Amino acid sequence: MIGERGIAHIRQIVLSMGYMFYETGGVEAGIDGYIELRNDETGEVSNLILQVQGKATNRERLPNDTQDSFEWLCSTDDIEYWTHGTAPVLLIVVHLKTNCAYWKSMKDYFRDVHNVDNRRIIFDKKQDVFDQSAKARISEIVVNVRPGLITPPVRRAERLVLNLIPVEQFSSKVFLAETEHKNNKAFGEASRAIATNPPGEWIVKNGRVLSFHNLDNYPWNKLCDVGTIESFDTSEWASSDDPDMLRDFVQLLNRALKQMTFNDLKFDKQHRSYYFKRVRGKYRLSHSYYAFHKHTTRNVVKHYPKKKVSNGFAYCRHSAFVGRFQRFGDKWYLEVTPTYHFTSDGYNPDRFAEERLKKIKEIENNRAVLGQFMMWYDYLTCQSTRDMLGSEYAFLKFGKIQNYDTEYGVHDEIWKTKELSKRMPLFEQE
Repeated sequence: MIGERGIAHIRQIVLSMGYMFYETGGVEAGIDGYIELRNDETGEVSNLILQVQGKATNRERLPNDTQDSFEWLCSTDDIEYWTHGTAPVLLIVVHLKTNCAYWKSMKDYFRDVHNVDNRRIIFDKKQDVFDQSAKARISEIVVNVRPGLITPPVRRAERLVLNLIPVEQFSSKVFLAETEHKNNKAFGEASRAIATNPPGEWIVKNGRVLSFHNLDNYPWNKLCDVGTIESFDTSEWASSDDPDMLRDFVQLLNRALKQMTFNDLKFDKQHRSYYFKRVRGKYRLSHSYYAFHKHTTRNVVKHYPKKKVSNGFAYCRHSAFVGRFQRFGDKWYLEVTPTYHFTSDGYNPDRFAEERLKKIKEIENNRAVLGQFMMWYDYLTCQSTRDMLGSEYAFLKFGKIQNYDTEYGVHDEIWKTKELSKRMPLFEQE
């Protein structure tokens, strides 16, 4: 009786969407019915099918019930059956006491190996409600399986934000001179020997130093042959088609970026990323920034405690980005890709960093990544322009990013990684 009431609830919602519902009836092995998509305007059915496995309960509370979510435990056999076939499978849980239903796409949910091992499906009571509002997402699941959906496309306005920050201005001149120091390491050691914290906007190659600084000034005139100093318009390097000149110019821009952010950020050579430094004596560092017409705050350095020990920290998470200078046409940009850096104590590498980064990337959605990018955009533009208390950085200045509004958008579920499960037949055969 409970099962029949659950199927009746599902049928009523599917029909209210304008779709067809066919109950399997009789002997079935894990599929209670089929949803066939249909065009509301013409009445034409599409032969685009979703399979439905219904689960109904008459209990007062759902398993592990909270205000926002509940869990549903599945057997390994059911998971293998649902994910093995060609058609999408929807698991729909009907709570008869509240007259509410919730759904998940099994093929999408169990692409994550961790979900397969856990066997528990976590339903969000707001996002996963099965009612007429779920029609668009159900349609997109079928589109993801095969093209040719005959129902009208779902209109969803969306704003595209480019992660390319324009380089609005760099040094107008570059200076070139011969030096007895043959490489960056030797030149750096010599500069530190005669000056405290000398700036680093220079590169040394084949016994010649290229710099944004006027090499005729101290301390550079002590490190190079002043009789060989030449100056050039920066555009000769920035607009050049010579690969060697472009590589040298990109190195110079990278050195300028490191110098501009020296007080707040460190550079990870292995991953080519910049990350916020830990402030000694503090377990958390927050950064306030302006994003989308409002101010907000983000924890850019945060310590996480050990689970089984009352004191001590397991690891420290630092907000980070990978920055690459790119030229499109005659315009230069800094391509900013948000990421994270992990340390054991705020300074030393964390041996589980790769696993932690993979896990957080699986969890984060588009909005979270966009928020990180806007934080870095605000930080970098403020660093290059400064304010009334600090002078403007002379060698690098960033401009305003470009946004584009579109009439069509895609839900986050479509963009999620489609990784193959190690339990799929392909891996078993290998």
